[in-house]
Amino acid sequence: MTFPAYSFETISLKKYKTQAIKVTNPVDLTRLPLNKTFQVNSPDFVLQFFFSGPDILGIILKRNLDKALFVRWCFFRNCEESPFDFISVIAQPHGPPMANGFFENKFPPGLNYRFQGLSFYTRN
Repeated sequence: MTFPAYSFETISLKKYKTQAIKVTNPVDLTRLPLNKTFQVNSPDFVLQFFFSGPDILGIILKRNLDKALFVRWCFFRNCEESPFDFISVIAQPHGPPMANGFFENKFPPGLNYRFQGLSFYTRN
């Protein structure tokens, strides 16, 4: 008895252009459309991210390896500083994720409120 064999075509994600929506930094989370990918451009980095409700999933397309990359979860939409803001590290200097590296940033546990903005930035 013979069974038909199926081959799978090998694909590369680099061949297919991601349709990311360019957004300004800081990002107003209350205005983002659902189920879309967003891109933030800065002189020190370019990253794309998907906001899945409580978590941020993304890929760093370009970054200055001499600087750490951070995200600040902002209590206010315009990312005006607040004592309720939460800062998280995406990448340390010369540390992973490097260029074309995926990252995940989880919503801070134990908080009883939602953030309205995100700000991506670098620091030496």
